[in-house]
Amino acid sequence: MYGQQLTVLTGNSARDVGRVFSLLGEAGIDVRAHCLVDNGEIHAKLRLIVSEPERAVAALAAGKLTAVLNDVVVIEAEDRPGALGRILEALTGESIALAYTYTAVSPRPGTAVMVFRFSDNLRAEEVLRSRGIRTLSAA
Repeated sequence: MYGQQLTVLTGNSARDVGRVFSLLGEAGIDVRAHCLVDNGEIHAKLRLIVSEPERAVAALAAGKLTAVLNDVVVIEAEDRPGALGRILEALTGESIALAYTYTAVSPRPGTAVMVFRFSDNLRAEEVLRSRGIRTLSAA
């Protein structure tokens, strides 16, 4: 299943990034994962998995921030050494590029939740599931 990820272009200062989290918090939206990537001298790209993606877009828009939704693949794996390597090994031989990945908080002990964006999310998910790798919804 696809999850939805929010992407916000923001300044890279604590004030600018903090404003995104504050607006979401004020709207009662839970941030389950995030990844901040420097996008130049004063800009950053903030990727987020949130409890209510559509409401998050609206809350940020009300605060004069633009956010877009993208599909990602959310995977649950064992929280042990080598798990990420085994996931990626399952895609060996496929013509699927990895755009990026980051981790999220797992609600279940002993598991790790990972967020992936592939060149072909649908195909990647099919391959992973066929090899016994559990994919989840981000909701």
